[in-house]
Amino acid sequence: MKLLFDQNLSYKLAQALAGEFPGSAHVRDFGLASALDIEVWEYAKRLGFTIVSKDTDFSQRGFLFGPPPKVIWIRLGNCSTKAIQDVLHSYSAEIRQFGLDSDSSFFPIDPIAGKNPTRVLVESSAISSIFYDSKSQTLDIEFRASGETYRYFEVPDDEYQGLLIAPSKGAYLNSQIKSKYRTRKIF
Repeated sequence: MKLLFDQNLSYKLAQALAGEFPGSAHVRDFGLASALDIEVWEYAKRLGFTIVSKDTDFSQRGFLFGPPPKVIWIRLGNCSTKAIQDVLHSYSAEIRQFGLDSDSSFFPIDPIAGKNPTRVLVESSAISSIFYDSKSQTLDIEFRASGETYRYFEVPDDEYQGLLIAPSKGAYLNSQIKSKYRTRKIF
């Protein structure tokens, strides 16, 4: 899996992670340091790169258009290049697995929340867990049968609360959320 580091990340990451992700590069290596997002997107798509960025722009593009390319969104504020390198190293197995999943378009990495952010385990034959971020109004649903997680966007808090108290979580999801809110499979 080849990673293409966005201009908001250090060019040193490509070299530092070359052992784990051979063929990785930085946008500046291809003269794309000040390129528009669409140019970086098309370049990564054409050459089989997965884009790594701290900006939401590429994750939103991944949601809208799906893969390829895939997008790894690092949700980490100002920090050192070494801190980002350590985070990517600690998630290397998950990143490789994400690369193998043809349906997943983006992989959010939130080291503050950890690999297992606080999820609500629910009694449901269809849903195994729910995670809601009120700040971004995103709702993640992990399905019991497949283990896949889907993210729903712009879900108000009252819908999340309704899902939590619904006698049938699957029925509520199908009738109140699936048809109303944009969704994308995430890793």
